[in-house]
Amino acid sequence: MTLRLRLTIYWAAVFALLLTVAGLAVFLLFQRQQWAKLNGALLEEADTAAQVIARTGIASMHPMVTRLASERDLGGVRRVFIISDGATVAAAGDASASLPLIKTPVDRELLLDSHDRHFRYALAPFILNGRGAYLIDGVDVERVREPIERLRLSLLLILPIILLISVSAGYWFAGRALMPMLEVTAGLTEIMPQELSRRMRNPSRDDEVGHLVAAINALLERVERAAETERRFAADAAHELRTPLTLLRSGLELALHRPRSVIEYTKAIEAALRDTVSLGAMADDLLALARLDQERRLASEAIGWSALTAEVIAAGEPLARAKHLRLCAELTPDLTVAGDRNHLRRLLNNLLTNAFAFTPEGGQVEVGLQKANGHALLRIADSGPGIAEAELPFIFDRFFRGRGSRDAGSGLGLSLCREIILLHGGELAAANRTEGGAEFRVTLPLLTVEP
Repeated sequence: MTLRLRLTIYWAAVFALLLTVAGLAVFLLFQRQQWAKLNGALLEEADTAAQVIARTGIASMHPMVTRLASERDLGGVRRVFIISDGATVAAAGDASASLPLIKTPVDRELLLDSHDRHFRYALAPFILNGRGAYLIDGVDVERVREPIERLRLSLLLILPIILLISVSAGYWFAGRALMPMLEVTAGLTEIMPQELSRRMRNPSRDDEVGHLVAAINALLERVERAAETERRFAADAAHELRTPLTLLRSGLELALHRPRSVIEYTKAIEAALRDTVSLGAMADDLLALARLDQERRLASEAIGWSALTAEVIAAGEPLARAKHLRLCAELTPDLTVAGDRNHLRRLLNNLLTNAFAFTPEGGQVEVGLQKANGHALLRIADSGPGIAEAELPFIFDRFFRGRGSRDAGSGLGLSLCREIILLHGGELAAANRTEGGAEFRVTLPLLTVEP
């Protein structure tokens, strides 16, 4: 079922209910108005006549009944009679008028309709010569029923026509209202995967459709940026892989070009192994980045951030000693964060290895972990040459390598760190120290562990 049809059905149901209520209210009010005046006059007339007869006795009974039957102020045809002890003692008016059915004794004034509903009677009880009697004053009410019936038939005829016209108009207006949506659908259908730079024409009016088009255009822009990032990433990966593969192939071809000594073959194989290891590390980083890009939620667990940091520092001490570096650590104990242990271990390894790589022999690497405003703040600082100011905005880009690292690494380590931190809802920043060297700051929200 289309949206246009659903809107029309909803409109038809609501409008039909409103028409029914309004029509019923009009009919009941009109009917009440038509009957009110007649009913009041008929009851008053019957009660007054009954009281007169009760005071004056039988002598006034027949003249009073005859006078009432001859009056024409309430209708053209009248029927008046008095019943006492179950027998009619006086009667006047149209003898062919249908009479009401009185089943039980009546002790108050009331209104009764005849069997065929052509006459309406007012019944007034009174005492006649010490016995109970009823004066029954009736009038032909066709002149009252006819306009009520005409109104009822008119409403039954007009209301469905109004409903039909309104539903048809509603269907047409729904189509007109949904026309911009159809235009949006047609415009989206025309955008091919290779045409992500295209945008929907933004309508000038500031309404729901305009907001929808703006949201779609914003989504297309994000998709275009993501696609462009993926294309650039694939191109950069191909470029970065081509150089070591070319060197590896050249070295192997050169080694096989002519017979060589065992030492020369050994050197060629060792060079090929180094290139292969480098390619393997780059492939691992690319695979890790691809997986991080696909992850939206972590299999989160409580991780002792202080203990994990101390563990990674202990594993890196041999590398620091081999390079004659002083590794200083000051860690606040028992800090806990939520996340993936393997990802966070890789983050620490990358940052610590990066600090070792850029710190000259005899230098110092400092690691500090402390609590700050409900977050765990990790600092890894080195005494190396620092980062060129022009390169600071780009150090977390994929495949970016500064002037001091042309021959080291794949340029993916810091990118991995940034993706891991973003996935954990934290922040990663880098800056140069005033005393020399670079400092990386990792901020992660602390996890409160219930005792």
